[in-house]
Amino acid sequence: MPAIRSLPAAGWVAAACIGLLLVSHGGGCGRKLLPIRPGVLPPPAVADLTHEVRAGEILLFWSLPAFNPAKESAAAGFKVLRARQTTAEAECRTCPPAFQLVADIAAAGRSPGSRMRFRDVLEPGFKHSYKLISYSTDGLAGKASPPVAVAY
Repeated sequence: MPAIRSLPAAGWVAAACIGLLLVSHGGGCGRKLLPIRPGVLPPPAVADLTHEVRAGEILLFWSLPAFNPAKESAAAGFKVLRARQTTAEAECRTCPPAFQLVADIAAAGRSPGSRMRFRDVLEPGFKHSYKLISYSTDGLAGKASPPVAVAY
């Protein structure tokens, strides 16, 4: 008879262990991000990046994004990133372009909606891709703009 009594106790212990395991591993959900200091919000991303090609140069144009103080910070500047790829590298659909910082443009003293621009020299035989990352006065980066690309 003692074997029958120990069986339900062992079942309760096993159920408790399984419940503890589920609670400890199933409690989190969603995407994990780096911690952000309270009161510090990222700036909005540039949504209207356009370009023109003139005589071996590319001109990038965008507007200083408007922001909602409850959700975002004002953009203090923009990091301009460029990727240069050969024709063979550009044909690879699974090879993401390697973007590198080429300029840091301050937005001090400008109001939302102000037009901004950047000029760069194009190298013949390469595909050039550009994107912008806005940042706040606290140095917190926003999301990257959609990239623009041109083959020259």
